[in-house]
Amino acid sequence: MAMQDHTKKRMRLKYETFHQQMNVEELFDPKNPGMPLKNERVMDEFIKTSKLYSKYKDQPIICLGRSPKWFLNAALWMNGGINDYKFVAFSGFWHRPDPIEGLRKMPSAAPTEKEEIAYKKYLKRIKADPQTIVDNMEKTGKKTVITDYICSGKGACSFLDVMSRYADELGILEKFSKSIQIVAIGSMDYMEDLNPYADTYSQPKVIMPEKLMPYSGNIKQEFYNMDYAMFREMLLNQNTNECRSTYYPHSMWTMYKPDRFKTGLIKDTKKLKVMLEEAKGPKKIMSHFTPTMFDFRNLLNFRILDALNERGLLKTVHRSKI
Repeated sequence: MAMQDHTKKRMRLKYETFHQQMNVEELFDPKNPGMPLKNERVMDEFIKTSKLYSKYKDQPIICLGRSPKWFLNAALWMNGGINDYKFVAFSGFWHRPDPIEGLRKMPSAAPTEKEEIAYKKYLKRIKADPQTIVDNMEKTGKKTVITDYICSGKGACSFLDVMSRYADELGILEKFSKSIQIVAIGSMDYMEDLNPYADTYSQPKVIMPEKLMPYSGNIKQEFYNMDYAMFREMLLNQNTNECRSTYYPHSMWTMYKPDRFKTGLIKDTKKLKVMLEEAKGPKKIMSHFTPTMFDFRNLLNFRILDALNERGLLKTVHRSKI
């Protein structure tokens, strides 16, 4: 809002021509160098999806992993949008699709006891643990919204697997089931592309893990279908993914704390060496913030804020999640 017009014009030009100026090799995915949301129609679809979160602005919102983060940021920045949300780092899954059971837990891929203890400490520290969720429900009558990108639902199922066992240990499993709801975003067109020979496509949903199965009727689920072009740019584009936040699979739960990233690294140099070696692989464990990726993220922030401002939707004051 405070920018001079000539500064905005310069930033818009930089956004449009970024792929010509940057060091492509510093991108997470060098083969896909284009910036997202250049097209105004696609931007309108992005804003439309972000606006859906305004329905839940009076409830606590948990952003599960990186996928919904740009949408929640936009909802935070827009008039009539949300006032806050809590980011909960979570990556990966240990459930697999099963034609009979829907999803089946793969014990060999699940977190170890030490990893799960570390993750439960993280959840309690950031106040996203089952007890905090239940306490809020009892105090305010407001359910906590857990939002994620859903296709098979295996990631969210794995997260709820941890949460349900944590709640069961605390003796509040049923109360926990009555204190949450699922808000999913995704693309039916993408599901059709994944299986073009299927006759019908069911709306994606999170299949409950074992401990929550008896209480699944307590957990309301909603699904919001996205424009496919926007979905490709904001969820399938790995450069957009990697500039959102930290990749945090369970193999890293004992190694660093995402809420205290710079000061929360382990002191065990052997483990740290393993983590850094894994970070060089196809799945970067640490945030991939090269100078080009920093610019990518900051310019995308500008593009969204500029679009909201141009449409008269930008809040004067907000809590920034940049």
